[in-house]
Amino acid sequence: MERSIFKKYNGSYPALLIADTLRLFGQGVKVAVEISIMAADAGMLTGNDIISIGGSGKGADSAIVLKPANQSDLFDMRIREIMCKPRNF
Repeated sequence: MERSIFKKYNGSYPALLIADTLRLFGQGVKVAVEISIMAADAGMLTGNDIISIGGSGKGADSAIVLKPANQSDLFDMRIREIMCKPRNF
């Protein structure tokens, strides 16, 4: 298993590994996390829990409640709840 991870990511791309891990829950969940990071980086969030909505080219299909964080503090983010996501993606 480890060899396939290092083969795919060359051992040096944690952002791709994180994105693929989030994508296990669906494209919309990954997008919702990315949107919250962009909003936090722009200084638009107060640090309180938020609802973030994401989806794919077909429209919004996922909503999560999370404690936002800047990109540099990614592991301070907490996904509190997955409110909705498609069952089959």
